[in-house]
Amino acid sequence: MNYEQAADRYLKCRQDIDVLDREYKERKSKIKERMVTLENWFTVKSQEDGLSSIKTEAGTAYWSTHHSATVASREDLFDFCKKNEAWDLLESRASKTAVRSYIDAVGEPPPGVNFSSISVFNFRKNQ
Repeated sequence: MNYEQAADRYLKCRQDIDVLDREYKERKSKIKERMVTLENWFTVKSQEDGLSSIKTEAGTAYWSTHHSATVASREDLFDFCKKNEAWDLLESRASKTAVRSYIDAVGEPPPGVNFSSISVFNFRKNQ
């Protein structure tokens, strides 16, 4: 085998994976549609029957509420937290981009931050 053959084989493998991914997404989408239809049926039927959970031999159906909180204005949120000492409204995490820039400038990560990098093999297809 030479570089040309290896490159061709590699790209063929990647194409095969892309085909499998598309097929999987299509099949998964159809199954998810059926699940939504069943969820809607459970919702309507349980509301008609005045139930908040339904126990069956197969399992128990119930509803829960999921919450999401996104920052619309960072400045407004920080101002509010400072003014009201409401720091519990925030979570902290390090920005990998900023940490990488800091390491490039200083040579090591800032205190309290673990940073790691891993090299992986990539192959870009010619256009």
